[in-house]
Amino acid sequence: MTVLGTMAATWPASSWPITFVACSGGFSNILYSFGLGYGVSMAANAGLTAVVAKHTHKVPLSPFGLACCGLYAAYGLRLTTFLVRRQQEESYAPKFEVLQLKSDMMGLGSKFAIVAGVSFAQALYALPLAVATAPRAATARPVLRAVGWAGVGLAAAGLLVEHIADEQKLSAKREAWPKQMPAMDGLYCYCKHPNYLGEFLFHCGISCMGITGTPKI
Repeated sequence: MTVLGTMAATWPASSWPITFVACSGGFSNILYSFGLGYGVSMAANAGLTAVVAKHTHKVPLSPFGLACCGLYAAYGLRLTTFLVRRQQEESYAPKFEVLQLKSDMMGLGSKFAIVAGVSFAQALYALPLAVATAPRAATARPVLRAVGWAGVGLAAAGLLVEHIADEQKLSAKREAWPKQMPAMDGLYCYCKHPNYLGEFLFHCGISCMGITGTPKI
């Protein structure tokens, strides 16, 4: 059996070594597990799930499957690039130093538990995508396909809201520095934490996407 065949037989659990490597920056700073590792894992799982699905089912991905993989990839790439940019901001330096100090005070066992736990959770989070890229998702009942496409729209909307909110907050922090002032403009006029709202909507959309390919529904 080939390496790809072995991965496909146990997917998405077999993505754990990959997500573990992606989150291994947590041994230096725990932020690199919860942040960068999370983003890189999402992007990696998008590409790998598409490859595994094509290998397993011997058919090209459906438009729905491509849309789901694209959203995972977009989420991961957006988060990764945003976090890299934020770390370079002078206004973020004090918070980063606090996290680095906490990380330096943690033992290797605690860091390993964080890296292993976050990476395993990320491996399992490829499951909704694996279900959505299965052929049965394309042949599901019309109502389930409608739920799936609604999930695509909801996840895309959530990703857009989170992107705008993160950029507005980053800009507000930069302009207020050295004062530590909360963001009050843009989406923050209407919601205290629009970035969290966008995150919530994205993951609700992921749940709807996974429903479409779930057997016996």
